[in-house]
Amino acid sequence: MKKLWILAAVVVLVALFSTCSLNSKTSISQCISNFMSDINGNPGSVYTNLDPTSGQYGLATTATYWTTIFSPSYSYTLNNENIAGSTVTGTIISGNPLYTGGISISFTMSTDGSGNAVIHSITLGTSTIFQ
Repeated sequence: MKKLWILAAVVVLVALFSTCSLNSKTSISQCISNFMSDINGNPGSVYTNLDPTSGQYGLATTATYWTTIFSPSYSYTLNNENIAGSTVTGTIISGNPLYTGGISISFTMSTDGSGNAVIHSITLGTSTIFQ
């Protein structure tokens, strides 16, 4: 009987934690963090952080699109991240010679149909690389 109570308690806890995670939304900060993680280790998943209503979404769903901008031979860090409303700015730092001294980056954010933050556009230096 004691084992049955323990099993029932475990089932209830699992159900509670599952419900909480189903109701959580991706914040702007978490979306940018996910983007940076994907750039550094999983460029084929970058698109999961992007607004599917953006015009370049179809192009940006491939790893090749992102590895031409962020060479996988280097790691990238976002420094001086600043969130102001729906805009995130910062500086990309990398050992990549194209990024010597850092290069500014700006993200314009929106939300998807579930209320999760997604990236609507990205400007790297003076070039819009996604919109």
